[in-house]
Amino acid sequence: MTTGWMRGRELVVPVTVLDESEASLALECVVDTGFDGDLTLPPAVIQHLRLQRMETITVVAANEANLRLNAYRGVILWQGQRRAVRIIEAEGSPLIGIGLLWGSFLTATITDNGAVTVGPLAL
Repeated sequence: MTTGWMRGRELVVPVTVLDESEASLALECVVDTGFDGDLTLPPAVIQHLRLQRMETITVVAANEANLRLNAYRGVILWQGQRRAVRIIEAEGSPLIGIGLLWGSFLTATITDNGAVTVGPLAL
């Protein structure tokens, strides 16, 4: 189970990203239910981690603009396990999308500094 918090009007969840040498970087990521991918990271973080570029993809932004963005292979620690993810390079705060949350439950107390919890679904 992962515990986060409300920051302003955003749901924030910690994610640990590993580089190729297994060094870790802890990040505060904003939950974005409008993003269907796994994770976005800003260019400076991707460069710091020396992630391997997989491809360039076209995404449709909220304003319906088509954007060409780089996608990278990544490994994170998620729910106590190593997990391979596709990381999209994008400016701004790191985002967690529905792809990473799939198969999980998400609860949030929508108040100042309210608790945010992500955990595996009990099947």
